[in-house]
Amino acid sequence: MQKLLVMAIMLVLATPGCLDSFRESLVSCDNINGGCRYEILRGNEYSRLHIEVNYVTGNSPDSDALNLLKQRIKEVTDKSTVTVSQSSFGSTDNSYTLEEILALESSERTEFKSGNTFVVHILYLNGEYSDNNQALGIAYSGTSFVLFKEKIEDAAFLLISSKDIEKAVIVHEFGHLLGLVNNGYQSPHDHEDPDHPHHSNNEESVMYWAIESQDIANQLDGEPPNNFDSYDLDDLSLMKQGKL
Repeated sequence: MQKLLVMAIMLVLATPGCLDSFRESLVSCDNINGGCRYEILRGNEYSRLHIEVNYVTGNSPDSDALNLLKQRIKEVTDKSTVTVSQSSFGSTDNSYTLEEILALESSERTEFKSGNTFVVHILYLNGEYSDNNQALGIAYSGTSFVLFKEKIEDAAFLLISSKDIEKAVIVHEFGHLLGLVNNGYQSPHDHEDPDHPHHSNNEESVMYWAIESQDIANQLDGEPPNNFDSYDLDDLSLMKQGKL
């Protein structure tokens, strides 16, 4: 799921203090979901990528899911190195608004792009997203997304484990940071689901719309995909080449 950051920008503008100090951040790609795709994909400006994970105590990321994300990043970007750091924090909430998610990122996040390192931030929360209690994850800015660990665990079905679902969701949300599908560009391939904008119409793609929904069990016949399909990969290749 994606969220435009108009609300986030309004929150910043409402903050007391000198507006000039926010000017650079407001025009940054960080504020637009998919807006940092070139910085993430290419290695000329940022050759390294760091993933900072903050999680509610008891809702830590699965190590296999993080390792898979690192693998996918290495496969589709030109980054020479991908690193991960993790830290926990306490929360008594069980439902989170976008404003609360933004506030948590602001209070917990410590790493930002600098030098030759680009930073992606991931929140792992308990509970649910207040605007959509079916959401397993949300990409809400150019560098950040959130996963709802308990919702992912609840979505497990038959022989499909919560680990399988978490792997798919974490790669799916990262795909939104890359702009998939047709977020800020127009693909030469007809692979966007008309009923679910910025999602794939191919259920074998990790960008398939049902991946981030708790209804995943009713939409897929088996293990959810955790890799990009050929159209996704071609879009990413063309972006790196400056053709999209």
